[in-house]
Amino acid sequence: MEIFEANTEIYVGDKFDEVINKIKCKKAFIVTDSVMTKIGMTKKFENIFEQKNIEYKIFDEVEVDPSFEIVNKALDKVIDFLPEVIIAIGGGSSLDTAKAIKYFVKKSNLFIPLIALPTTSGTGSEVTSYAVLTDKKNNIKIPLKDNEMIPEYAILDPELTKTLPKSVVADSGIDALTHAIESYTCKGANFYTQIYALSAIRLIFKNLLRMYKDIKDDEARIEMAKASYIAGFAFEKSGLGINHSIAHAIGGKFHIAHGKINGTILPYVIRFNSEDKTTALKYYEISKDLGFPANSIEEGAESLAVAVEILNKNLGLPSCVKDLAIDEEKYKNEIEIMTKSALEDICTSGNIREVNLKNLKELFVKVYG
Repeated sequence: MEIFEANTEIYVGDKFDEVINKIKCKKAFIVTDSVMTKIGMTKKFENIFEQKNIEYKIFDEVEVDPSFEIVNKALDKVIDFLPEVIIAIGGGSSLDTAKAIKYFVKKSNLFIPLIALPTTSGTGSEVTSYAVLTDKKNNIKIPLKDNEMIPEYAILDPELTKTLPKSVVADSGIDALTHAIESYTCKGANFYTQIYALSAIRLIFKNLLRMYKDIKDDEARIEMAKASYIAGFAFEKSGLGINHSIAHAIGGKFHIAHGKINGTILPYVIRFNSEDKTTALKYYEISKDLGFPANSIEEGAESLAVAVEILNKNLGLPSCVKDLAIDEEKYKNEIEIMTKSALEDICTSGNIREVNLKNLKELFVKVYG
């Protein structure tokens, strides 16, 4: 029997006050980045704490591609302060940092609930057991997975995404699409996860460009927030594939935003997986549902790859790794290491098509352009 359950209470709208009242805490610890504090994004939550006489501390040193060093630094402050709740405010980096803190705190036999407030619509980190940390010494991204990292509460407040720059909307939105497509097509997909994944894919194709073109479009922002967590919920239960493995390897070596590299290589991965007709069937099913040309399995799979390419172009995303201004010689020199890293990545085992060192290396060469 398959068991399918949600571990996170999800609130849509301005619900922070409601959740804090439910928790009844006296000490809170905010995890965010310096940009969030500089633009006053945390002020609203600070005011609520002050009104309720809740003691709080802010850790705003989260960096892009958070490292183990930053997590340890924050962890020391948490252990010293001993809050009753942790609040993560920001994009995937802040959420992943807070989740890693929660994980290590639990290993010290302390339980501190986590409230996730995403300020982007893409990672789905607010509902998953995944966190991606960077090993600075070896310049690689390491995905972690443990149920202890799943946030207890997620608040999808559209007010938190109304000032996002276009580049962040594009990178995060295409990240959510990659999550959804990989979730639908991976080995671990089942009837339940595919329902969620397909719903997310529909929402993203309908709303991402709307949000990108007009950040004041409230409906588009709300629908993209839903798509992000739905996609996250899907891949939390099903797993992912080599799109993420390759993105982790390239992003770690050349410090490229995770969503951007995910979207850039997505058409290549769809075509690679579709070389096998059995695996191509899953992409065909997505195209058929979306009304793309799909008179045959091959046509349906190719239609999805083309649709992603068109979406990428309209979002101002690159068509290949070369367009990310990565030096060709430097890239080629790292292919061997990146290929081995991707093969060992936890996402690779879930890929719909079996891969080996040889064909994975060929794919690294192809995505460069």
